[in-house]
Amino acid sequence: MWYEIFVDNRIFPERVMRSFIRIALKKYLKKIQSLSESEIKQIQYNFQKTANNSEITIHANLANSQHYELPTSFFEKILSSHMKYSGSEWKNFQSNLETSDSETLDLYSKRAEISNNHSILELGSGWGSLCLYLAKKFPASFITTVTNSNSQKKFIEAKASSMNLNNLNVIKADISEFSTNEKFDRIVSIEMFEHTRNTKLLLQNIEQWLEDDGKLFIQVFSHQKYPQFFDDFSNSWMSKNFFTGGMMPYKNFYGDIQKKLKIVQSWEIEGIYYQKTLDSWLNNLEINKREISKQLSYELKPQNSKILTNRFRMFLLICSELFGFNSGKEWVVMNHLFEKEATQ
Repeated sequence: MWYEIFVDNRIFPERVMRSFIRIALKKYLKKIQSLSESEIKQIQYNFQKTANNSEITIHANLANSQHYELPTSFFEKILSSHMKYSGSEWKNFQSNLETSDSETLDLYSKRAEISNNHSILELGSGWGSLCLYLAKKFPASFITTVTNSNSQKKFIEAKASSMNLNNLNVIKADISEFSTNEKFDRIVSIEMFEHTRNTKLLLQNIEQWLEDDGKLFIQVFSHQKYPQFFDDFSNSWMSKNFFTGGMMPYKNFYGDIQKKLKIVQSWEIEGIYYQKTLDSWLNNLEINKREISKQLSYELKPQNSKILTNRFRMFLLICSELFGFNSGKEWVVMNHLFEKEATQ
C-alpha cells in the first residue's frame, strides 16, 4: 500500500495520523448509514454463512506472529504490571491503567460467577493476566489455560513459579486443534473469539467441555450492526499487518449463530473505555521509547525494531480512534455470559 512508507518511518505526527484515521472512519460509517435495514440483515446473514462454512481459525500462525513479532520485553514496557492485553473498564477516567486493569480482572471473576473449587478453562492466555489473577484469588480452584504462543507459555509459567502458584497448567495448542475429555465449571475467554472464523463450531466444542451447570464468559469487541472480516490484504493495512483472518462481528452475532449455549446476560461497554486503555498504552510507548529502542536493539535488527515499533504505534492509533468514534457508541466491547440450554 502506498502509505506504508509513511507508517514505517513515522513521517507524520500523531495528530495528523489521527485526523487521517477519523476521515477514513467517517467515510466508512457513511457507507453503513446508507444501507437499509434489510440490506444490513442480509449482510449479517452472509457473514454468519461465511463464518459457519469455515475452519475454526484461518491464518492463525500468521496472525499470532503479527502481534508477537515484538518480544515480551516490549510489552512489559507498555502494558500494566498485570500484562493485560485487552480493553479494561474505567470507573474513573482520572485513574490509571494499573488500577483499571485490576478492577476489570475482578469484574471478570464476578460476571463469570467464579467460586473457589471451580475447575476453570481459559481459552487464549495472553500473558496470563486473567489465569494468574484467578489462580491467586481462588487457591482451591484449578485453572487450565490455552495459548498458541511458546513465549507466552514460558512467561506465564515463570510468573506462576515466582508467585508460588501450583493450581495453574499452561497448554500450548491452537484453539482449532485443542481437545479435552475434561469437564469444566467455567470457561473464560478474553478477546480471543475475534481471531476465530467458525465461531459456531468452537462454541459447539465448548458446550462439550462444560459441566451441565457450567458457564462460559467471554469478552469480545463488536460493531453495533455491521460485521467485517479482515481478509482484504491488498487494501486493508490492518488485515495485512495485524489482524489477518480475524473478524469484527456485529453485536448480536454470538446469540444468532447457535442455540446450544444461550446468552443469559450481556454487558455493553462503550468504546471510549477501550480508547482510554489504548491511549494509556500509547502513552507508555512514548514515555519509554528510548528504553524500548535500546532493549530492542539487543533482540532485533535496528531497522526491524524501528519498523515494528512504528507499525504497532499505528495499530494502537487506529484502534484508539475506532473505539472512540462517535463517543464510543459505534464499536463497543461486549461481555457475554452463556449457559447450556438445558440448565435454564
